Amino acid sequence: MKFPAIPVVKLPVIDASTDPLDLLVLGLALRMKQLARTSPKFIELIHDRQFRIQIGSADGAARQIIVDHGQIATTPDQSTTADFSLQFASSEQGVKTLVKGDPTAFMTGMQDGSINMEGDFGLLVWFNQAAKLIPPKLPQPVQQKVKQVRKFIQQRLAK
Repeated sequence: MKFPAIPVVKLPVIDASTDPLDLLVLGLALRMKQLARTSPKFIELIHDRQFRIQIGSADGAARQIIVDHGQIATTPDQSTTADFSLQFASSEQGVKTLVKGDPTAFMTGMQDGSINMEGDFGLLVWFNQAAKLIPPKLPQPVQQKVKQVRKFIQQRLAK
């Protein structure tokens, strides 16, 4: 299913929309909140830091991740200027680039103009360091099952 086929609606209860990029950034922020309580490496990254990172798309979806002295918050409100802004050409491109997690994808996007970055580029380095801590460590038996499921999905999609 292509992303544009999904209707974008506001979800007021959780202060989000069904835009794929908004949901992804919201999920990243929630994981960061968890890491802020449980991961010594992440706590070290956010200790005595105060800044805002905005991730959005030309489609209009945008969300800010707020780091405030060891606390993580998120808001779709764009009235406060972010210290660093990451703007993708579309939500679909943003999701694919962020999920890929490949720094060369960012460089390629910047060169072809589909990714715009503004503000303190030191925060991009911070975001890359934080992104390495976001994926949870899976137990070995679960990793084996994930590999089996991926193989099954690839076989089904190849038909």
